[in-house]
Amino acid sequence: MLVSLMARMNAITQMHNAQYAMMQNRINMLSMCRNMPTFCGNDPSRLAMLNDMDKRIATSNATNETLYMIATAQEKAAAQIIANEQKNNANHISYIA
Repeated sequence: MLVSLMARMNAITQMHNAQYAMMQNRINMLSMCRNMPTFCGNDPSRLAMLNDMDKRIATSNATNETLYMIATAQEKAAAQIIANEQKNNANHISYIA
């Protein structure tokens, strides 16, 4: 039961870390838009830089969303394992240990 509980806590931690990373990406994207000059013209190097930053942020968001979904599934599976262990071992738990 202890191993299942540790696995569940690890999955919850991974969920929180992925959600925090997604939040940081959104903050970075908003600050990038806020700090952009109003009249930047058609400077190709600036547009290429913005395109590159947008690709990196989008890739990072997709990765973090995938990690979040995996961690959610792991947390649900660990919760089910804990529930099964509690149901199966309800009469066998030693409170002395």
